[in-house]
This record gives sequence, structure tokens and C-alpha cells, in this order.
Amino acid sequence: MWGELHESKDIFVSLPEMIDAGKANRIFRELGATLHYDVYSFEAEKSENWQSESILYIELRAKGKEVDAQEDFDEIHISYHLATRPSSDQTLALEKISKIIKGFSGDASYQGKKFNPDDVQNDWDSCNNYLLKEWGEEPGSSELRRMIEENYA
Repeated sequence: MWGELHESKDIFVSLPEMIDAGKANRIFRELGATLHYDVYSFEAEKSENWQSESILYIELRAKGKEVDAQEDFDEIHISYHLATRPSSDQTLALEKISKIIKGFSGDASYQGKKFNPDDVQNDWDSCNNYLLKEWGEEPGSSELRRMIEENYA
């Protein structure tokens, strides 16, 4: 076991009311999301074969239960895979997250606190620092990906 490798960082967005799938699809598409049958993601412009192909992964929920993109929902769970994307993507990820929050008129939280991009970046910088100092690896590296896979083997 390798220990904490900061694989995923999650932001939760609560919507003021249930939103219908058609309107949500329009908003997600305007923001640059790709629909993969029943889930949305924000694709990276480029990625190495060991890196996550998306900047952000989206999970939709209705009254606490996970739903597909074809269903109405009232919560968006956004995941940024910090360890498997280069740290240079972090600013872009935070910009996209902020646009999602605004586009859906949501109220967002990160680690139980109100979402603030500067606070989140400070936390992510701390994770970057930990990965470099503790493991000698930077986010997005092939070796870090190998370590993650070994953690789950």
C-alpha cells in the first residue's frame, strides 16, 4: 500500500430545485461537456495513455440517488482526478467548476465548506506539495498512476 495519493477531489453542487434533463443538457453542452450516453465529462485537450482523459467527471443525483443524464436531478457531484492530471490543469478545472456552479445557480461545497476557488487551489497546492515531497512524483506522472493501480490491486 502506498498511502494517500490524492486520486480524486470532489465538489458537491446543490441546485435550488429539480432541473429537467433537457435544460441541463443544454447548459452542460454550452459549458463544454461531452455526453457519454448517460454521464457527462469535460474532456482534456490532450492526455497521455496513463492520464485521465477528462478534466472533470460529473455524477448527477436526484434526492440523494445517482441518476443518468436522461433524468431530472437536483445535485451535481464533480470529480477532479488530481493525481492523474498534470497540475497545470488545476486552474482550468476550477474555472470550469465555477462556470458549472454559476450555470446551474448552485450552492457548492468542498470538504464540507463553501466552495471558494482560492481555498480549493490552496488545498490542491498542498496535495501537489505532498505528492512531490512524500512520493517524489508530480500529478499526472506515469509512476504516480502505477502507484495508484498498486494501491487497488
